[in-house]
Amino acid sequence: MKERIFGDLIIKHRKSAIFFEIGEGEYYDCIFRFTEHEFKEFTSYIEEIANESWNNVTPKVADSMGTDYSEYYDKEFDNNGYLSIIENGLRIEGPYTTTGRLYKFNKAKIQSFIFDLRKKIGC
Repeated sequence: MKERIFGDLIIKHRKSAIFFEIGEGEYYDCIFRFTEHEFKEFTSYIEEIANESWNNVTPKVADSMGTDYSEYYDKEFDNNGYLSIIENGLRIEGPYTTTGRLYKFNKAKIQSFIFDLRKKIGC
């Protein structure tokens, strides 16, 4: 699994999955802020790894619950996680408070996430 760190946010990816994580501890509601330049670099990196993880990634508007990244169900922890894009940053509520995992993307959710990231940076 490949990994890159943006501040406190750890991004890992492999075939068919992208993970947002933070170091081990009691984390639930996390806010990650970036400079404008860092946020553009973050967006570019997310697009790059999405294309490594899946074929034919196409940014699209979320038009169903299956494509809406704002909430996801983590089967392993039997709990929901939440993600929103804020000004030059992210707010993430992880599915479980004693692991480092904050979010796990599938292809449908990463496509709508990239679509909204692009809108935020003006692309």
